[in-house]
Formats: sequence, C-alpha cells, structure tokens
Amino acid sequence: MANTDDRGSGADDSPELSTQVVSADVQGTPHAAESSSARDAPGEWRSRSPLGQRVGRFIPLKLLGQGGMGAVFAAYDPDLDRKVALKLLSVEARSADEEGGRARLLREAQAMARVSHPNVIPIYEVGTWDAQVFFTMECVAGGTLADWRREKPRSWREVLEKYLQAGRGLEAAHAAGLVHRDFKPANVLVGRDGRVCVTDFGLARPVDNLPLDEQPTLARVRDASETSRPLHDPLTETGVVLGTPPFMSPEQFRGESLDARSDQFSFCAALYRALYNQRPFDPDELSRAAKALRSAPAKVTAPLERAGREPSPIHEPPSDARVPAWVRRAVMRGLSLEPEARFASMGALLEALSQEQQRARARKAGGMAAATVALVGAVGGGLWFQSSVCAGAEGLLADSWGAEAKQRLASAFAATGSPLAGDMAGRVGQVLDAYASNWVRQHTDACEATRLHEVQPEALFTQRVVCLERRHKDLRALVGALSQVDKAGVEKTLDAAYALPSPEDCADVEALASQQPRPADPAMRAELESLEGALSEVKALVDTSRYPQALAAANVVESRVLAARYAPLTAELRFHQGWLQAVLGEKEKGAGLLEQAVYDATSGRADRLEVSILNKLLYVEGERERFEHASQWARLGKATLQRLGGDAVLRGDLLVNEANIALMRGQTEDARALLEEANTVLADALVPGHPKRARVTFSLGRVLLEVGAFPEAVRVMEEALRQTEAAVGPRHLDVARRHQGLSMALREQREFARALAHARASVALHRELLGDSHLKLAEALDEEGMSLLALGRHEEALKVYEAALAVKRAQLGPDDEDLQYSYDGVGQALLGLGRTREALAPLRKAVAFTGAQEDSLGESGFALARALWKEGQGVEARTEAAKARERFTASGRTLQAEAVRAWLDALPPETKAKPTRPQQRRRR
Repeated sequence: MANTDDRGSGADDSPELSTQVVSADVQGTPHAAESSSARDAPGEWRSRSPLGQRVGRFIPLKLLGQGGMGAVFAAYDPDLDRKVALKLLSVEARSADEEGGRARLLREAQAMARVSHPNVIPIYEVGTWDAQVFFTMECVAGGTLADWRREKPRSWREVLEKYLQAGRGLEAAHAAGLVHRDFKPANVLVGRDGRVCVTDFGLARPVDNLPLDEQPTLARVRDASETSRPLHDPLTETGVVLGTPPFMSPEQFRGESLDARSDQFSFCAALYRALYNQRPFDPDELSRAAKALRSAPAKVTAPLERAGREPSPIHEPPSDARVPAWVRRAVMRGLSLEPEARFASMGALLEALSQEQQRARARKAGGMAAATVALVGAVGGGLWFQSSVCAGAEGLLADSWGAEAKQRLASAFAATGSPLAGDMAGRVGQVLDAYASNWVRQHTDACEATRLHEVQPEALFTQRVVCLERRHKDLRALVGALSQVDKAGVEKTLDAAYALPSPEDCADVEALASQQPRPADPAMRAELESLEGALSEVKALVDTSRYPQALAAANVVESRVLAARYAPLTAELRFHQGWLQAVLGEKEKGAGLLEQAVYDATSGRADRLEVSILNKLLYVEGERERFEHASQWARLGKATLQRLGGDAVLRGDLLVNEANIALMRGQTEDARALLEEANTVLADALVPGHPKRARVTFSLGRVLLEVGAFPEAVRVMEEALRQTEAAVGPRHLDVARRHQGLSMALREQREFARALAHARASVALHRELLGDSHLKLAEALDEEGMSLLALGRHEEALKVYEAALAVKRAQLGPDDEDLQYSYDGVGQALLGLGRTREALAPLRKAVAFTGAQEDSLGESGFALARALWKEGQGVEARTEAAKARERFTASGRTLQAEAVRAWLDALPPETKAKPTRPQQRRRR
C-alpha cells in the first residue's frame, strides 16, 4: 500500500457538506461521521430531549450522534422487541426552515424505503414527534466503511470486496430510479458480520428512468467560499451545493443534470482513496476544471486526457501501489471527467471490477475434480480458459432431471388415466426444465465468483454449493414423488413443481453467512446430508398432497434430526410435522409444533424458513379463532422479512394469509385491501403462468363479490379465468372453479345469460374431470340451476336441481347442510311452474337446515311462504314470511327484507295470493 502524500492521510475525515447517518452496534456504541457544519455547531442536543419519553412507539435509549440536520438515537421497539436507530430532525434545522428540513428528512426516508436490497439500509417506519419528523431504521452492529478501513491495514482484495458490496447497493438504488448524490465511506455501514449497507439517502433524488436530457437538474453550485451555507435549504433552491466535495463529480460541480454515472464517479473516488490511501483529486482544482470544461467544446474526456493538454485534476495512482492494473483501469475510467467516458452503468463498472482481465495463464496438470460439498476444483491437464473452468454443472443434475426422467414422468402421468395427464406432464416438464437451468446458472456463477473473478472467499463458495446441493435433493425427491402420482394427484402436480425452493436463494450470501454453521465433524456433516435428503422426500410428499405418508416419513426421522442438534433442520422437521398435523385435523397439536419450529428457525437464523413457518402458523391460529395470536405471528413475519432484506413471494404469501384471517373475522374490507396488495406484489414477483397469481386474483374477486363491488368482481374474476387458463390450460378443475365463481358474480350483475354460459362450462369440466357422481359436480349443477331460475326457465332448472339432489343424497347423510341448496332449488322451480303443492315438501326440507346461511334460509322461507299462501294456508304463510324477513335482516340483505315486508303488507285478509316469480338467490 502506498504511503499517504500531503493531500491528506486517511482523507475520509475531510470537511463534508452533508449530515451523516450514524450506526450503532447492539450494545449502543456510536459510530458517527459528522459534517463540517455539525462540527462547527454547538455539540449539545438543543431540541426537547426525547430521552425518557416515547417517540411514537419507540423508546430512545441514548444519543449516538448528531449533525446539522438532526440527531440519531439508539432506540427500542417494544412491539417487535428489537433495537433500532431513530433519526430525529433537530431544532437548529427546524428553526431556520422548518418545512424545508422536514421535507428533506422525509425525502431521505422515502428514498431509502424505495430500495429493497441487502446492501441498502432498510427503513422501518416514518412519523412525527413534537412537530419533528423521525424515522427508524436497522441498527447496524459495526461502524462505517471509513471506520473499517482505519481498524487495521487492509489488502486491496479486502477493500475491493467491501466496495463491491456497496456498489451493489448503489446499483439497486439506480434500478429503483434513484441517484444517491452523496456516496462516500461515511455513508456506508459495515456490520460485524461483514455485511455492507449504503445509507444516508438525504440527497437522493428520483430520476424516474427518464432519458439523460430529461432528468431533473441540480441547483447551481456556488463558489467554494460559499459552501458553508446551512444545508437545510430545499434541494431546489438556486445556488446551493449539496454533496461532499472530495467525492463530487464534475457535473455536480457544474450544476448539470445528474444520472447514475455521477454516483459512479463518487464511488470510484472513494475506492481510489481506499486502495491508494490518497485523494484522487483536489476539490478546488476539480471545481475549476469542471467549470472550464463547461465552456470548452464538447468532447468525451478521460481523466488523464483533456482538451488543450492542460494538467488533469485527477491524480495518477502511485506507481508503487500493489493494486492490479485491471483494477486501476476500471477505477480511472469511472473517474473520467465527462460522464460519457465512464461505464454505461454501475453494473458494468462492478463487472469490470469483479474479474481479472488477461488471465490466460497455464494451469497445473491434473484434472478438475468435484469434491462432494466444497467442490474444490483441482485443475490441470493443459491450459484452461476462463469459459471452461466452471463448466459442466449440467452433468451434476443428470441423476435427477434429464431425458430419461422426463420420459419416466410422462409415462407415470399417462398411466393414471387422467384427462389432464398429457397436458400436465408437458407443463410440469417445462417448469422443471427452467428450474434445472436456473440451478446450473447459479452453480456456475458461484464457481466463477471464486475460481475466476476471485471476489468470493472459498468458505462462501462452499456455503453456496451446500445450499445448491440441498436444492438438488429437493428436485430429485420431487421427481421421484411425481413418478408415483395417482389420478387425483395429477391436478396438483404443477403447484408442486412451482413449490420447489428457488436456487436463487443460494446467491443470498448474507443469509447463508448468518445461518448456524454446519458441524466440522465429517461424520456429523454426512448425517446432516442424509437427513436433508429424507426431509426433501417429506416435502415432496407434502407438495403432492400425500399427507398421511408425509407425516409418517417425518416421524421416522424425528429422533435422528433431534439428535443432530442442527437448528435449521429441526425447524424444517417441526414445520412439516406441525402443518401436517393441522391439515389432518389435529390443529392444536399442529399449532404447537409450528410455534416450536419458529423458535428453532430463529435459533438457527434460517430467516426464509421462519417466514414460511409463520405463514402456516398464522393461518392455523386463525382457524382456531385465536386471532390475536395470528396477528402477532403476522407482525413477526413482517419483521423477519425486513431483516431478510425483503422477499416478494414470501411477502405476498403473508398478505394472503392475513387476508384469510380478516375474512375469518368478518373484516371483508381489510381482506380486500390485503389481497389487492398481495395481487400487486405477486404479479411482479412470480413468473407468468404461475398458478398462484391466478389463485390470488380469484380470491380477490370473491372478496369483491362479498363486499358488493359487483362490476369490479366480474372484471377481476374474468382476469383470474384468463390467468388460470394460461397457467394450467383450459381443461383443469381450477378453470371449472373460475367459471363457477364468475357465474355467481354475473348473476349479481343480473347478466343471467352470461352467468348461465359460465355455469354450464363449469358443469362440463367437473363432469369430464370428476365423473357423474362427484359432489363438486352437484355444486356446479346448483349454480347452473340458479341462473336458469333467474331466467325463468323453470322446467330446465327443475331437472338440473333434481340431478344435483340425486348426487348429494347418494353421497351425504340426510342431515348434511349441503342438501339445503338443492332442496331449495327443486322447490323454487316447482313454485315457478305453478306446482305449489309439490313445492311445499322440498321447501320445508330446505328451511329445516337451520345451520345453513341466513340469507339462503331467508330465500327458502320466503318461497315457502308464497307456496303456503297459494295453497290457502295463510297463518303459516305469514309466520314463514316473518321468519324469512328476520333472516334477511340478520344477513344484511335489506332489499330482500323490505320485499318480504311489502309482500306481507299487501296480503288481503282472506284472499289467496297469486303465484309470484321466485327471486334469484345468491349462493356464497
């Protein structure tokens, strides 16, 4: 490492023009990088101190640091039982420009909240306290990147690895449409676990992906002598410089439009200082050169080649620095004076910094052997080019998924005799093909990061390969389970294929590094691998709905798993056992096992598994009507997702289960909002054709129907039908269900002819796929009958309802409430045909099912009242009508209740009523 020159040692502690976010470890040790304005200001916290009070729900514990804009406290979140960092706007800022300061702090929080990435500090909550804006964020255990560098001498490889992480955070911000505008080591936190997080987006600004010539323009930059102006001035005010001069790009000095390439310059300025221990330029010199360039003819100008051959303000790196030339070239290109000469994107810069160029060295003779878990490559036998060092991952899956496995799967599906067999075998094969390709890509990337680019340590490579090997076991187990599928299970095979855990999870190096380490003893590691294979087989049985077999298989390995004392594996076992117990009717026992699985996952730091367990647990607790417990588990799930850095699929599942809880509690509007959010989240997260997208859309349609938003319900259900047909094809039970739901929605819209068409499509599919004696067919026939009644086609309706009733009576006991709908339909059809005496018996049976839904009983009771009146039984008719009115009122159907009241009021004392057309009924 070169010695520092007179331009400043450590140059990271130079005067800065913006307030810094601070970080703190869990013991509360402050790590703050203050601005020059903060250092010039009085040191005490001048606002009303929040210590000893609550800021929102948060309890401030101690002041960690402060700057010109605000102060940061270590705080405690009692709801989620965790420590957070709390930033509060200071009195100095508020007194000078209250609204501008508050706007800036909100802008900082909003900018940070837009980015979900492991290398960007997550924002938890924004609010106000004592007329001051505050926000809370993750409390990082560690210090800044500047602190990390000062702790001890660092090699260029260590420095580059940390900056690559920070660069990925910037790249994520750019992808979200943000330019940071103040990147520097003091705005990057390094946790004790090595994780790097970019923070302090106070100067960030959205660019909304506009072309460069349309992006927002910065305010004019004032002379260097004026840079002491307070920083709480609005970003748009003319003449304000915002940023840190030792890291600012030339266009930032010139006051031009900024895009992501400005951050690239600041990033390279910081990396240059860390690598060479000196500044790449003097801010005053760069400011003057930037202004001179503005008036010079346009030219793409590299750092060391400028118009007129005047000296460049960018200093050449020290000649004795032990930094590879390819790193130097990438950094100096990023420091080009004009944006056009830099890399096209942050990603392109990171790629250049992540691989050694001109590495065509001969490798030692031998062969490349893959060693079990670590897969340590011993290369030899001549020259190996970069493109072949990590090739051959496809062969590692040959035993699980290939041409032979595909043929075996197709034959197994065909042997079931299911009408869906051919289509589903093809669709499942496509999903597994894509999964295998993804696995190969991840395996190759993991290898290249260590073997070729040398930006990933060997230990992390091993962790990624271990994770991918587990995904391999999952794939192998599922293919084995699918090869034994039965006729009823064919319908669910596509969902099982999509339920495979993503190989991309194995690229989450932060999550892998934080998990409980695997045992060092080879025998114990071998036992873990064996048990993981067994649990993969349990999961495959669960995903193919073979619940009793799955529970038996889980119980067989229980003692071995517990003896291994590896918390992630224990959590996985109890996850399966708990869910299976709940599905098989032992909900209390299942909930207890799932709760223990949460604790095991927390102990093993298996965050994704923990959220999956919480999803099941909150649903089971909801079914047990332990709604407060369910809500607590949901909050914990959200908190875990925040710690994880976000996962759209898990978040979508959490929202759907929260919606289920809301429906169980009768909170339909809450369920609607949750499902709308889930629909948006999953639409972006899931691949086109994923059945879950259609399922969530359909659930939203059902809720819209429940809340009376009928036109919107029709629109959403039509979209669900399109999505379902795209996912599973036109001949599938899910498609039949979508037709049936759409028929219900169209009846509410009084579009009876369209409703009938969808009802008949549902009946046809149910009959084809399930046969003539299945209960689901009878339910579809009930829906067809309702549309026929509404159209006044009573003869057809009578035949349909009689067919439905025959199927149900053959399958159900005489007291089963599902009979109510069909008895009612037969009675309503007979009443419409004028056969009132025959209608009395089925209608009396319909109202006898007192546990049925109130509105359904109301419809049956009102029809019975009209039939009784027609048959001259006036007293009983009035009694049944009064009961029907009460039932309509209790179920919230005020229009129907009013119709009954009007009918009763219109009855002459001793005159028989004329037959009336039966009202259409809504089945829920």
